Amino acid sequence: MARQGKGARLKLGEPLASDFIDFRAANYKAQEIEVIREALREHIDRRLKNREMRERFERARRERRKR
Repeated sequence: MARQGKGARLKLGEPLASDFIDFRAANYKAQEIEVIREALREHIDRRLKNREMRERFERARRERRKR
């Protein structure tokens, strides 16, 4: 049985939780938050290349800033 790591705390599920543990180990024992921040930034940037997504993003940002 695999040990319960931080992937379980994040509720990633398998096999993503194990992949995350192994990736961090291979990535010079990177801190969990560093990997998450980098992955999230890359994902957001890639999705915002889509014009429709960019427009929805900007609309949501404007609404959030109004509050």
